[in-house]
Amino acid sequence: MSTFDKQDGSNVQGWERALSIGSGIAMARGGLKRGGVLGLVRAAFGGMLVARGLSGHCRLKSIMEDARSMRPDVDRISDTVSRIEGEIAQRVKPVAKKLSDSV
Repeated sequence: MSTFDKQDGSNVQGWERALSIGSGIAMARGGLKRGGVLGLVRAAFGGMLVARGLSGHCRLKSIMEDARSMRPDVDRISDTVSRIEGEIAQRVKPVAKKLSDSV
């Protein structure tokens, strides 16, 4: 197993890791050459990309994967809420009609 293959706790592997390291180094270098506030921001972002590639873990990607895995549950709950809303509307309709007729 190479350094860039999936390991425990890693969600960034293979070419994605190599690309993060390479582009992070280039971005950090360019930011340091540029200087100023924008250069520092660019260098910091490049450093974060390098750290992402070296560690093999990206917190943002982990959050997005967790959210994606919850999608079936969210869809099921949404369907249940819609069904219950329809049942409530059917039960309220006769009561609302009686109230409007008596006014």
